[in-house]
Amino acid sequence: MRKGEGTNLLSGLVLRTKDAAVPPLSRTAAKLTASLDNTQELHLRAARPLAARAADRTLPAALGGDMKNYVWTINGAAYPNRSSLDVRIGERVEIDLTNSTSMAHPMHLHGHDFEVLSVDGEPIPGALRDTVVVPPGSKISVGFDADNAGIWAFHCHLIYHLVTGMFTVLRYDGADVQFWQPEKQASELKNQPEPFTTPRP
Repeated sequence: MRKGEGTNLLSGLVLRTKDAAVPPLSRTAAKLTASLDNTQELHLRAARPLAARAADRTLPAALGGDMKNYVWTINGAAYPNRSSLDVRIGERVEIDLTNSTSMAHPMHLHGHDFEVLSVDGEPIPGALRDTVVVPPGSKISVGFDADNAGIWAFHCHLIYHLVTGMFTVLRYDGADVQFWQPEKQASELKNQPEPFTTPRP
């Protein structure tokens, strides 16, 4: 059984064999589940932090959404679109994640590890990872070295937020964009050659 964030409501799935009895299950728990916040994040530290260096580039990542229409956005745009977070190889990059929604968003960057630099304006020598939870109404700044050229996904790790728009790409200056075709539907892309293939046994 699972509890919803900030409630005592329970949800779950029961698998049973044919003709097996299912005992009565409660719809509520004895205690409320706490809402996500930054308490733990403030105490985490990197075992191998980034070398001290000033940022060459700071990028905004405003996390927004529309619960009524269930559309989620980064910098006001729902994917697919041609917007991107642009960097150059060798830069120290900071991303300022600001969550104006009423839901937490675990933001995940492919191809890089970033260090948490500040939480709600409080500078910290935070943890090094590729995903950070940005609670409702919170601002978290992260930094990384742009040392892996290409086009990399950056998105909310809640799949139902990702597929309804909270997705963008980190794009290196000069990167090959032939396989980044957000304006095409999946059905249009299925017969194209894949950019990377792994031989099958």
